[in-house]
Amino acid sequence: MLAIVVNALAVIAGGLIGIGIRKAFKSEILEEVLKAVGLAVIVFGIIGLVREMVYVEGGELKSRHELLLLFSLALGVFLGEALRLHSRFEALGMRLESRLKARNLSKAFVSSTMVFISGAMAIVGSIRAGLGDPGMVYLKAVIDGITAVLLASTLGWGVLLSAISVLIYQGFFALLAICFGDHLSADFISAFGAVGYAILVAVGINFLFKDKMKPLNLVPALAVVIVYYAFKALLAML
Repeated sequence: MLAIVVNALAVIAGGLIGIGIRKAFKSEILEEVLKAVGLAVIVFGIIGLVREMVYVEGGELKSRHELLLLFSLALGVFLGEALRLHSRFEALGMRLESRLKARNLSKAFVSSTMVFISGAMAIVGSIRAGLGDPGMVYLKAVIDGITAVLLASTLGWGVLLSAISVLIYQGFFALLAICFGDHLSADFISAFGAVGYAILVAVGINFLFKDKMKPLNLVPALAVVIVYYAFKALLAML
């Protein structure tokens, strides 16, 4: 669990550095940097999707999780829209922004959270940390710290709040590993990571083209994957 705390602190440290840098440059320059970050996030998301969905078997390229990805994203966004996650969080963010006098607080929080928790590294690293091997989380902490510098320099103070998300999200998987050992299947981790990377692509699109997508409304898709594999495990026990 110490490694996950270190990961969260790395996000805060990188965010503070980024905010310090932010004051030294014009907003026009930072907007172009944000677009470059968005492009990199899209590329990272696509690479992650390919890694989780494409594999080689018998010398042939094959794919997996296509239907689950489609179903989880479709149902997830339906639930997100029905629950009005984006608009509710946006309203909360606007209230906080007015009180704290911090621009783009909600957008910075949501976008940076998706960047830091999407992908298999956050899940696998946290599970390994729960089983006593924190090496991957420490590596992720370094990567997240550098990423936080870039994000905070363009998005502002909301990036620091994403450290809370890192702590809760990765702590959850570490606790699962502590409680259930290494019984979380590689197939579940792969599918969960694929959906996470798809959401990450949506975040990158938002960086490039302002507010064209609502990544927060896609988050329930992750819960859909968890329910699917829990139901699958339950059927296997019967």
